[in-house]
Amino acid sequence: MNKLKAASLSPNGAIILAAVFTLFAVPLRTFQFLNCLDPETGFWTVRDVTVPVLYALVIGVAVFAFFISLFSGIMPKPEFSKQKDIPLGVSALLMALGFAWDAFANVRIAIATYAGLGENEELSMAYQLISSGTLGRFGQVLFAVLSVVSLLFFGISKLTGTTLYENHKVLALSPVVWGVFRLLVHFVEPISYKNVSQLLLEILLVVFAMIFWFAFARIASGVNPDSSMWLFFFGGITAAFLGYVCALAPFILLITGQGHLIPPSRPMQFVDLAFAIFATCALFNAMPKTVGINSRDEFREEEAPELPEDFESTRLGRKNKKKAEKLSREERAREKARLKAEAAQERAYLAAAEAARGEDGILENPFEDTGAGVDEVDVDAPKPGKAESFWKPVSDDDGEHFVVTDKE
Repeated sequence: MNKLKAASLSPNGAIILAAVFTLFAVPLRTFQFLNCLDPETGFWTVRDVTVPVLYALVIGVAVFAFFISLFSGIMPKPEFSKQKDIPLGVSALLMALGFAWDAFANVRIAIATYAGLGENEELSMAYQLISSGTLGRFGQVLFAVLSVVSLLFFGISKLTGTTLYENHKVLALSPVVWGVFRLLVHFVEPISYKNVSQLLLEILLVVFAMIFWFAFARIASGVNPDSSMWLFFFGGITAAFLGYVCALAPFILLITGQGHLIPPSRPMQFVDLAFAIFATCALFNAMPKTVGINSRDEFREEEAPELPEDFESTRLGRKNKKKAEKLSREERAREKARLKAEAAQERAYLAAAEAARGEDGILENPFEDTGAGVDEVDVDAPKPGKAESFWKPVSDDDGEHFVVTDKE
C-alpha cells in the first residue's frame, strides 16, 4: 500500500478544500431553508439548481477527503500532541456540553414516547419499544452521558497538558456507540429521508462522525493507532463539513430571528455544531508534527521521541520514579557517609595540629609536605627538640583525634 502513496500529498489539501466548500455550502443551505423547504414538514417545496449543487459539494468533499487521506505520503504521527492545547480543550468541553444537551433532549422524548406505548394491545411491548425508536433513544441517552465523561477527561487533559484520557480507553468508544443508536432512531422514524433533506444530511453526518470517533478512540487510547490516521482525516474532514452544513445554517436562522423556518420535526442539533467545531480543532491539533510514508517507523529511526511531560503519571513512569527514588536514597546515604568521613578527617587534622604545637606556640606540621590529608601522617616522626615520640589516635567524648606519646 505504501508504494501507492504520493510522497508530496498532504491531508492539508483536503482540509483546505473542505473549508472552501463550506463557505459555499452553508450559505446555500441557508438559502434553501428560506426558499426551498416547507417550514412545517421539512419537505422540498422547490427543487431548483441548489439541490444538486449541495449534494455535489457533499460528494466532492467526501471523495477528495477519502483519496487524499488514503494516498497521502505526508501523514501526522498517530498521536495527539502532549502539549497544552487551549482551543482543543475548550472545544472538547463544548463537545461534552453538546452530548449533555443531546441526552437531555432525547430523554424527554423517550419518556413521553414510552408513556404512550401500552395503549396498543395488539403489539408486544418489545416491538413497540423498537419500532417507536424508544429503545434507541434510551441507548442514545446512556452513551451520550458516557461520552460527556470521556470528553471531559480529554478536555481537561488538553487544558492542563496531561494525558488523563489515556487511562479511560473504553470510554473513548462511547461516541461511536452513541452514533449507532442515533442511526437506529433515524431509520425507524416515519419520515422519508429522500424527501426530507435535513434527515438525509444528518444520517450522512452520523456515519462519517462514527468513522472519525472510531479513529479518534484508537489514537487517543493508543490501541493500534498506526492505521487510523487516514480514517481520522477522512471521517473528520467529511463529518466536520456536514456538521457545519446541518447545524450552522439553522443556527444562523435562529440568531437572525428566522427560527420559525426550521421544521419542528427536525430542530437544530447543537451536538452537531459542537462536533463540527471539535473535529476542526482536533484536525488542526494533529497537523503540526508530520513525517513521511510509514510515519511511525521512520520517526523512530530519525529521532528518539521525547518523554511526555506527564510520563511520571503512567505505570512505567511510576515504576521508574520508584527506582529513581531508591537510587536517590542510596546516593544520599553515600554522600552523607562521605561528608561524615571528611568531617572526622578534618577534626583529626585539627587535633593533630594542636598537639604538634611547640613550647613557643609555633605549629610544627607532622604531616608529609604533600598537601594530602590525615591518611599520610608520619606517625613515626619524632617531635623535634624532645625525646623520640609517637602520634597515637585516641577516642573520647570529643571524637577521634591524635595525641603525642612516648610509647610506640
